Amino acid sequence: MIPVSLSKLVARLRTPVVSGKRSFPGLEVELKNCDTLDQDSMLLTGVAIDSRHVQDGFVFAAFQGDHCHGIDHADSAIQEGARLVICEPGAAKEQRFPMLEVTDLSQALQHLAIATQSSEENQLQTVAVTGSVGKTTTCHLGSRFCSDSFSTHSPRNSFNNFLGVPVTILEAPAETEVLWLEMGTNQPGEISGLSAIGRPDIAVVTAVGATHLEGLGSIEGVFREKLSIFEQDDVRLAIAPVEYRDSNFSKPCWWTGPGGDVEVMVDPSKAGRFRVEHRPLGHSFEIEAPLAGTGALRCLESALAATLELGVSVDKICQISPHLDFPGLRQEKHSVGGIELIFDCYNASPPSVNAAVRDLAASTGKRTVAILGTMEELGGTEADYHFEIGKLCAEAGIDMLWCCGRGAEWLKNGSRSAGGEAETLPSGEVGLRELESFLKVGDRVLFKASRKEALEKLASQLKANLQKKISSASSGGGSR
Repeated sequence: MIPVSLSKLVARLRTPVVSGKRSFPGLEVELKNCDTLDQDSMLLTGVAIDSRHVQDGFVFAAFQGDHCHGIDHADSAIQEGARLVICEPGAAKEQRFPMLEVTDLSQALQHLAIATQSSEENQLQTVAVTGSVGKTTTCHLGSRFCSDSFSTHSPRNSFNNFLGVPVTILEAPAETEVLWLEMGTNQPGEISGLSAIGRPDIAVVTAVGATHLEGLGSIEGVFREKLSIFEQDDVRLAIAPVEYRDSNFSKPCWWTGPGGDVEVMVDPSKAGRFRVEHRPLGHSFEIEAPLAGTGALRCLESALAATLELGVSVDKICQISPHLDFPGLRQEKHSVGGIELIFDCYNASPPSVNAAVRDLAASTGKRTVAILGTMEELGGTEADYHFEIGKLCAEAGIDMLWCCGRGAEWLKNGSRSAGGEAETLPSGEVGLRELESFLKVGDRVLFKASRKEALEKLASQLKANLQKKISSASSGGGSR
């Protein structure tokens, strides 16, 4: 964030702020152990909620965590250069470091983020990305495209809620020119609230599908929630999938996807080569990128639409494209002894699993194996959605479906209803041994489930076991 004095930071917290149609009242704050400080000249340069991410001049925000309280790491934060610790009343007892107490710490960070984004000194361009799938990947690709042309800052991991968005804003260096924000939701009104905090200049919706139905009620509810990002007053350009072209938006919009304003097409003559059409700007060019699958193309279209609006040149995009990659656990490919493992298990929803299964089924000359777990937050329709995904696996020609977690029976029954091969995967070592004995050279294996399932633990252990087998065989430890 732009450096601000301690006195100005306190004033910002106490002053009501307005962003768009939302107003935020001032907060009650109390400084402690600050009597010897020159509050007008002491500059604060950012905010961190993890002491490992503290930089010189930062404020350390001490939250209650799952296993400990952040205040337990305040001394470490001070040693790393934090000049102030902000916490809720009573969190710190008999501490001598400079401290600011506020009744609602999360609200305080939101307040500071709004003030930062609303400051006249703030000249950066902000891109906010939401959607049922592809948010993190779109932010990641867009940030990479911008990184050589602008000082660029993007979220850590999937920092996309009422804590993550403010932290992303507040830890952005002062020299940041382009800020990418990810915005998630599972309740009505959250995107509107996050947009009021982030105040995006460019707003992107990657896709709308059956996600978070437990809180949003229906796909229509998801649609309304996601597209509310375009209602923020600061948005100068909306970017959305072409299938929503008939929607009544009040903002100028570029449509992404087949036949839209921005379209990425696979070159059938060479793997990894794509043609990009940006019809409003008159651009038509080729890129080479290590990306594959429908989901990746849709994310690439959204990222390119925003990137070109920001002013990144076509030449720069062509230079960067061959070096693109995915965030962790998204289409993460590992080859072990001739078996390809695809770790795509950061999260899962009906639209993302549908796309991943279809991409897997498109493999030629390989036996395809899907290891699928539960898709969470689907409410009363969850059994139906799992059944349909299982059925899709059979209809798409997946050779074997292994089912995990709470949704295993629904997935298995769906596959078998369409004549597919499907089994429930036992937990723990039994399941690992079963997979190891089943897999063979040439197999292509997809792992996909919701975050709660932590399917990457199984995937990583399987990879380690396969590597151990190969190592043992090559060193003479195998059968003779």
